[in-house]
Amino acid sequence: MHEYSIVENLIDQLKRELARQGVERVKTVHLRRGSAFAEGALIQAFEMLSQNTPLQDTELRVESVALERVCQHCGHKETVEADDLIGHLHICSNCGHAEQIDEGSGLELLGVDV
Repeated sequence: MHEYSIVENLIDQLKRELARQGVERVKTVHLRRGSAFAEGALIQAFEMLSQNTPLQDTELRVESVALERVCQHCGHKETVEADDLIGHLHICSNCGHAEQIDEGSGLELLGVDV
């Protein structure tokens, strides 16, 4: 579940920035996720990892965008969903070529409301 490690990194960065700015409570965090990230897993990881932090009980708003991939081997274009991945690998449905998905490119912090 790559969502866990990505959310853990995000929360660590947010906690540092919130402490630097003296923020004690966050109302909302806005994210944009690529289709390779399972929304339920993101939400579950955020709820679990934000406990006992200024992010506890924060509303997590997740906007979704399709992750389009073009196979480097055959040129086949397709939309990648979280269920299409094996770990960080996507297998082309046309030729079977395996390509690593860059996990950092599929999740973007849009904003934080305090």
